[in-house]
Amino acid sequence: MKILRYALFAIVAIVLLFFAVGLFKPSIQYGHEITVEKPVKEVWAIVQDESKYDQWLEGYQSMELIEGNQNEPGSKYKVVVDPGEGQPEFEMIQTLMAIEEFDKVHLYYDSDFMDMDQHYTFSESDGKTTFSTQADVRPKGMMMRSMFALMEMFSGSFTTQETKNIEALKTVIEANTTNYYPDPVMAEEETGEEDNSE
Repeated sequence: MKILRYALFAIVAIVLLFFAVGLFKPSIQYGHEITVEKPVKEVWAIVQDESKYDQWLEGYQSMELIEGNQNEPGSKYKVVVDPGEGQPEFEMIQTLMAIEEFDKVHLYYDSDFMDMDQHYTFSESDGKTTFSTQADVRPKGMMMRSMFALMEMFSGSFTTQETKNIEALKTVIEANTTNYYPDPVMAEEETGEEDNSE
């Protein structure tokens, strides 16, 4: 009987500890930084290029504008993510909170299980560009808070994934051959002589 009682106490203690983690750590912060030998205009263009998202954002499936104008503050997008084998796809609503060309971007994500603010910053020096990210994830509900907190505490899940994504972005940037800023095409002037014959 004592063994059963001790086991019950142990289970209760584990449950209380589990929820206490979420109570004392309601949000998770993480980020990563890379430096590439590319101009900031090119790095900016690649980060904004939706056709390249699947090359550096693991699990990315699609993105659809659902409100507002493309790349304008307040615009909203439906983002579909595949978290991996055996797990169902999920959707997030991304809102472009602020954007300053070649400088910074602030994105807000809303899903069934979390809210997240994502900040991108760009800076150029001596022909090199530094790109950095900073995320603040706020899980919804005590269960998700505790799960997310423990995932980050014991395995660094979010930091590891962010590092993997941004290092993949570095590879994409360094291998880029797309010319995002081609020289304007000048209209050919007519050079033929006027026909003065009657």
